[in-house]
Amino acid sequence: MARGASASNLDAMSPSKHRWLAIAALTVIAAGSQLSPATARAELHNITYRARIDAVTTGSQATFVINGGQTNSTGLPTMPGNVFEADTVLPDPQQAGMQIVLHWPYSANVHCEIDVDDNVFAQVDQFVRTAPGNPGANNGVLQCGAPLPA
Repeated sequence: MARGASASNLDAMSPSKHRWLAIAALTVIAAGSQLSPATARAELHNITYRARIDAVTTGSQATFVINGGQTNSTGLPTMPGNVFEADTVLPDPQQAGMQIVLHWPYSANVHCEIDVDDNVFAQVDQFVRTAPGNPGANNGVLQCGAPLPA
C-alpha cells in the first residue's frame, strides 16, 4: 500500500465516488479497445482459372480478374487441347471472371473453368465463332464467371 494510504481511506469513499470510479475505469477500457487494431481479417479465397481451346488457333487470349478489380491478360496455347492455368487470391469469389477471345478466321470449342478453394465455381463449354469484318465486342468471345471490370 502507498505511504499515507490506508484501508480506512478506501472504505471511507462515498458510494457516488465508487460509482464514478467504476464509470471512469469502464470508459478507459472501452476507449482502449477502440484504439487497438482489429484482429479479424477478410477471408481470402484461392482462385484457379483454366482455359482450353480444342482447335488450332493463333492470337487467342484470356483475360482474367486478379486483385483489386484489376485484370491480367495472356496469350493462349496455339495447339489444341493445351490447358492454360493461372492462380490468384480474391476476398470475394463472386469477383472471379475470365474472358476468352478468338480471332478471325478461327472458331473452336472452348472450355472455361473457375475453381474457388478447389471447388468448381463456374464452368462453360461452348463453340465460339468469329465473323469476318465484325469488330463487335462479343465477336469470338466466351465469358465465364463475373464480367470483367470496365
